[in-house]
Amino acid sequence: MVLSHRPVSVVLTLRLLAAGCCLLFLVSCSGHDLPGAREAFYKGEYRHALEKVGTEKIDGKDSVLVLMERGTIYQAVGDFEKSSSDFIQANDIITLLETYSVSEGVSSWVANDTVYSFEGEPYEQTLLHSMAALNHLALDNWDDAGVEARRIIHSLRPDERGEEYPDDPFSRYLAAFILEMTGDSSNAAVQYGLANDLLPDIQIDKRGRIGAASVAGQAVDTGQQQELVCFVLLGHSPTGMEMRGQFDMTFYQPVIRIYAENKYLGDATVLTSISRLAFTTWNLESSARIAKMAARIAAKEAMARSLEDQDALLGALTRIILIGMLEGPDLRRWETLPRWLAVARIPYSGELTALEVRFSGTVPGIGENIRVQRPLVKRGNILFTFVRDLPGFNSKKIPSAAYTQ
Repeated sequence: MVLSHRPVSVVLTLRLLAAGCCLLFLVSCSGHDLPGAREAFYKGEYRHALEKVGTEKIDGKDSVLVLMERGTIYQAVGDFEKSSSDFIQANDIITLLETYSVSEGVSSWVANDTVYSFEGEPYEQTLLHSMAALNHLALDNWDDAGVEARRIIHSLRPDERGEEYPDDPFSRYLAAFILEMTGDSSNAAVQYGLANDLLPDIQIDKRGRIGAASVAGQAVDTGQQQELVCFVLLGHSPTGMEMRGQFDMTFYQPVIRIYAENKYLGDATVLTSISRLAFTTWNLESSARIAKMAARIAAKEAMARSLEDQDALLGALTRIILIGMLEGPDLRRWETLPRWLAVARIPYSGELTALEVRFSGTVPGIGENIRVQRPLVKRGNILFTFVRDLPGFNSKKIPSAAYTQ
């Protein structure tokens, strides 16, 4: 009896193991070297980062993630149009993926959740719009920025992001600023108010002023004076492994000061910690993630034991591949995001052709200065810019060794 079933079990098991090996290959090899691209990105080696992430047409289950990462690289070198194109394409794919894939659901029980197409967490989907909006503002494209502002607001609706998931005051402030600058002051005031409600220790009024409405003891009249509005993006967001290990290095919030020709203008205020968004989201999903993993391991173990009754070696191999090699959480995330998102809204006089942003890092005593030469976009009495602490990000020209279009 055993002998009559033995050939069938061998064939089935070999097919199972072959399928498992194929899934392992697909899970681990997406055709894009994201770890290498991220490493090069943070070193300022942007051309190398693009080579690693790939500049060809993107497809496959990691399309959204690759487009997020590549869009951030293009943004770093000032190619705001290509950056926005990638962010918008990523959002379009997410919209298409809202329909559940039965085939991916079945495959996840053989491998793990990395067989699902990556859609990003709610906060990542919102930040797609925020990053695209910053690009449009850098290009003085206020109409398209207005489109992204409304998409930010839509993505932050409780029924869209999920009521239990965290809101993002930085993105709300950015949306409000764009609405204000494009003539929708009433809706801008609503969004400023919502951002204020999310930050009990920070005061944001209905005109977007943050904290005490004064600089160096002088009263501010935002209706008469010129204002600098500077969005500041600092640090590295947590990696997937940091998320899994619950390792967060955000004990110290950076102090951010802005100068022009060594004259102190004012401070930027941190509105959002992406670490907080990421860790809160990870922990919210932990119960469901653990429950699904436990059920999947139990199913795989039952399969291995069934095969083991017929052939001990094949049962052991099944257990090694399906549990030892394939089992694990989905650690994919947008790792080229910053860690801190801050805003400064400061009155100034005269002409500003360059700025300097000085900040202390998350470790006391360690600081850095950034000279900001671009983007500097004037609209009415408002001068807009955004800053990131990456090599060459705010320089007028990126070295050709770092990037070539």
